[in-house]
Amino acid sequence: MAAKKQNGSKATTQKQNNAKEESQKQKEPVPSIVARIDRMIDREGSSIKAIASVNIGGAFAMHGIKVIDSYKGMFVSMPSESYTDGDGNKQYKEICHPINGAARNELVQKVQEAYQQALEEQQTATEEETQGEAETEAEQLSPGM
Repeated sequence: MAAKKQNGSKATTQKQNNAKEESQKQKEPVPSIVARIDRMIDREGSSIKAIASVNIGGAFAMHGIKVIDSYKGMFVSMPSESYTDGDGNKQYKEICHPINGAARNELVQKVQEAYQQALEEQQTATEEETQGEAETEAEQLSPGM
């Protein structure tokens, strides 16, 4: 019987150790993430709005991250490859991705921030272009001196 108690005790200890390790992993700092928008997509009917890249900790780069606007709202999609399952349905599998929630949240936040900044820059450039065209038209319509 003593052996059974020890096995139970070992199992409990192992569970506690696993819980401690998991807790420590969650507390580990997320490396610095720098995101940039490589391309804005303004194609009618396309749910993909931008393609982004991130630099993680100055040591790892990830390309092909998509900013998608779906009926559920905006979300960030990790690089993936498609395949057809046994039932003939198209499926997607992420090629690379964050391994914990904190890292995923940080990466998604940085990509969304970069996307918002790119949208603002695009809007500013459009407004400046429109204003420049209006000034040119006004100059052409005004009588010369």
